[in-house]
Amino acid sequence: MVKIKEIRKKATERLKAAENDSPLADTDYILKNIGFSKNDILLGDKELDETRENDFWQSIRRVELGEPVQYVTGNCEFMSLNFEINSATLIPRSDTEILVETVIEHCKGKKDINILEIGSGSGCIAVSLAKFLPNASVVSVDISSDALKVAQRNAASNGVEDRVNFVKHDILTGFPTADMFWDVIVSNPPYIPSRDIAGLDKKVKCFEPLNALDGGVDGLDFYRFISEKAPLSKDGVLAFEVGINQAKAVADMLSERFCDIKIAKDLSGIERVVSGIIK
Repeated sequence: MVKIKEIRKKATERLKAAENDSPLADTDYILKNIGFSKNDILLGDKELDETRENDFWQSIRRVELGEPVQYVTGNCEFMSLNFEINSATLIPRSDTEILVETVIEHCKGKKDINILEIGSGSGCIAVSLAKFLPNASVVSVDISSDALKVAQRNAASNGVEDRVNFVKHDILTGFPTADMFWDVIVSNPPYIPSRDIAGLDKKVKCFEPLNALDGGVDGLDFYRFISEKAPLSKDGVLAFEVGINQAKAVADMLSERFCDIKIAKDLSGIERVVSGIIK
């Protein structure tokens, strides 16, 4: 049997040689996934039996070939909650937590909040909002049946399946339940310009779902449609995650129908969330 510290060193060296951009973090992610605690990993003295060692190296090999470690392990943490993910869903990213936190802040002290999320993916936004806003009910739509199955499982595993309803729907054909007005509409839509898809990092363009990335010619198709059509109740809020250098364009779109428009930066200082209140 081999100790954690030995296999950790070998795996990190292999991933470095494969030009992985986070070799130690990815190695530790896999060690955690096969059952070792953070303390186990840092101390490094525990041993892996043959089964764990084989599982570990199979996972390292997939990462070595370029697959994102989150898809290899099949899970990801978001808002301190655990989410199942697979190739039908985008990998939840910490930047998107800013979007969730923006909505939570807006909803503080309010009762009986109804929220529409556009673009369910893994369900990380919808599930997190239901988890941290106990007075909220959430409808979340996505065009992908496979993504919705994952999202439904995540709602159940996080104990909010009774307050989140996932629906298959293409938002560009119109809003679901046309006579419904929402207190909050929130979305992290596809926002990569079509021409830029080919130049994305291999981990993104080769593994993450294309329909969750491609935002049309200028990357702004979904923002344009949603901001023009969003059916919001009095004082309702619309909140978007946006791509790099898109915040001003999206804020300008909102200015037609919205006031109190705000832009929030992510942890890297990039303008990442645009929100506004319906006039």
